[in-house]
Amino acid sequence: MQKRVVVIFLLATLSTVVLHAAGKYALVIGIGPYPAKGGWNLINGDKDIPAVLDLLQANGFQSKDIATLKNEKATCAAIQAEFYKLINKVNKGDVVYIHFSGHGQQITDVHGDEEDGYDEAWIPYDAARSFKKGVYEGQNHILDDQLNLWLTSIRGKIGDEGKIVVVADACHSGEMTRSVTDTAKVVVRGTSDIFKIPGEFPQYTMSNQNTVQWVQISACKSYQCNFEYNGMGSLTYALCQQKEQLGSLSNASLLNRIKGTIKQVVPFTQSPTMDIPSDSKEDKVF
Repeated sequence: MQKRVVVIFLLATLSTVVLHAAGKYALVIGIGPYPAKGGWNLINGDKDIPAVLDLLQANGFQSKDIATLKNEKATCAAIQAEFYKLINKVNKGDVVYIHFSGHGQQITDVHGDEEDGYDEAWIPYDAARSFKKGVYEGQNHILDDQLNLWLTSIRGKIGDEGKIVVVADACHSGEMTRSVTDTAKVVVRGTSDIFKIPGEFPQYTMSNQNTVQWVQISACKSYQCNFEYNGMGSLTYALCQQKEQLGSLSNASLLNRIKGTIKQVVPFTQSPTMDIPSDSKEDKVF
């Protein structure tokens, strides 16, 4: 009788441990050929997906827990739906990885939370490059404000012990350029054209700013170009070079390695950035 009680207790304890084991979930978005009517040039964001999947699987992510949206599947509504799935799925202590490879653009800040007057936006498959009243007014641009809301909801579910890593292999400015010489081609993700929304909006105030509660890695500063390398995003390439070390690297060390790689492969000025809580520099990436 006593042995049976001990066995039951051990099984119950093991079940509790399994139920509370941290999960790893990811959303990977890659867009290359945008619709011509949107005004966007061809890039290779869709070609980043296999490399990112390889990186994730090398770090313990299971295929069943990785959602991918590629090209025409990566609409604004589809991206929003996948974020809501993540919010409903995750639990305390989970690890969440979000990757976006596509165009980026600055857009008029209508909330007064950006000092320069512009939000940064991810460009889904169904977003256009220019404002046209009654046709396209920016409704499918995914603003950093919206991303902040989704990520804050995920943070609320996974708690302080969970981890969120967001990688944006896009740029928020920089003219789209294709050919440099007859033998070399350079592809830039993004545009120097700001998506300007007419009207009067609140002035910038510090109180409107959102705080960062996750690791946000961007391919470049908001005013710089993000160049591709060897048919894929330079940030994705640099990150994947460290795929075997992500479990042991600190956030600060990872950023330094990414900067070093991009400096080697991109013959132009491009400064990748990492936004993290001030006390998280020495935290491990995964």
